[in-house]
Amino acid sequence: MHPNLLLNISVRYWQDFQDTLARAMNANVYIFDANGDPFSRFSLPAELCQEVNKGRELRNEKCIDFYRSACGSTEDKDMLTCPYGLKLCAYRLGSYAQKIGYLIVAPAGHTTLMEREEEIAFITKAHNVYRTINEVFNAILERNLLGLRRLELNSIYEISRLMTSIVELDRVLELITNSLIIIYQADLCFVGLREGDKIRVAQGKGVRGNLLIGKEWPLVHPLIERIFSKVEPSSLSIEELKVLPGFTGTDAAPGTEIMVYPLWTALGIVGLLGIAAPVSLGDNGSKNLQIYINFAAVALANATLIRRLEREAETDFLTGFLNRRVLRDVLATELQRAARYGYHLSVIFLDIDDFKVYNDTFGHLAGDVVLQKTAELIKNSIRTTDIACRYGGEEFIIVLPGTKGGDAAKVAERIRKSIEINPFPHRRITASLGVAQAKKNDSVDSLLARADQACYQAKERGKNYLYLDPS
Repeated sequence: MHPNLLLNISVRYWQDFQDTLARAMNANVYIFDANGDPFSRFSLPAELCQEVNKGRELRNEKCIDFYRSACGSTEDKDMLTCPYGLKLCAYRLGSYAQKIGYLIVAPAGHTTLMEREEEIAFITKAHNVYRTINEVFNAILERNLLGLRRLELNSIYEISRLMTSIVELDRVLELITNSLIIIYQADLCFVGLREGDKIRVAQGKGVRGNLLIGKEWPLVHPLIERIFSKVEPSSLSIEELKVLPGFTGTDAAPGTEIMVYPLWTALGIVGLLGIAAPVSLGDNGSKNLQIYINFAAVALANATLIRRLEREAETDFLTGFLNRRVLRDVLATELQRAARYGYHLSVIFLDIDDFKVYNDTFGHLAGDVVLQKTAELIKNSIRTTDIACRYGGEEFIIVLPGTKGGDAAKVAERIRKSIEINPFPHRRITASLGVAQAKKNDSVDSLLARADQACYQAKERGKNYLYLDPS
């Protein structure tokens, strides 16, 4: 049997799958073939390796010699330290009877792994990556060489175990689709998530899969109703699917069959998953895939719920703007970025004039309408790159990256005028605005304090006024 079996696998698809695993586990992954030559690139841009090798491939002779020596001496698994001090886990891939390559798992960021708990956590993570990759390789190689699929279930089990431990929705979506593409050598795989009364395609891989991303299919569409009318998958021809947006221009071969699985959990419809496998799966293959789909539905439901909770924790429910707690993190990040890249940064502090009197006179519901309309006017006056926040009560903060104080004042004046002329219920509404440009060594507190003080100056000048901090 040929010793270098890994070259039988599509490298393009493999790198996508390997990168997905690396992002999911936040660890760098690279693989060498049975001869000790690089099979894949680094998955993540490890800073130290970037400095040494100037890219995602091994170019430094010292590194190449080290990995060849490590691959040659690794019997099963080992923990090593590279010539530049990076600790890593090395595993032999394949079985005792046949060596097919070596897996290297390294920390994604700079860490010395000096703490015992940190080291154990990393070794556990590396071992999970090894089990998954080894099972997937075995499943693919067995099918390619012997025409069997006995190990398919093992690889699905390992990936499903990883999938249910990830909470970031984008990583779950990547893992689901890239795994199916690599295990079943599928031509196309896509996942749609339920958003209210429609399915929105969140991920698409394979032939023209990217063209499906973002397409929306109403739940009341006859074909979608048909898919969700049962718990079993629907086998649909490409001709049948062309009634849905995204499939119209596909160049899939006539007669291509796509299995579309409705994703159900105890909470109801989560979404759907489609896969176009090049060959029939058979009874066992179909059962294995259904097991995977069940895990995928639970993982997607969990990740979707967590994302919604995170967004609700960051967002002011009345206006849809970021809340005060998140603003501090966002502004700190923008200050660091401005200092690092040397661009300008300005902040607008807006306070609605006499809002308490309006609330006391016309009621809190009327006050809520004023806040919502003011937020809408702000949103219509700023760029998509600007960041708006409800600071508290009737106060708003707008962060303008890459903007000088004078230009921010023009934006503030546009907002002031739009509020002044807007027909609010009961009476005219005005606002006072202060503008401050970030200075060298400004902190979040010092920048906000100067913008607040500028707003106070605007109030002092009779309200419905704009004041630019002169410092």
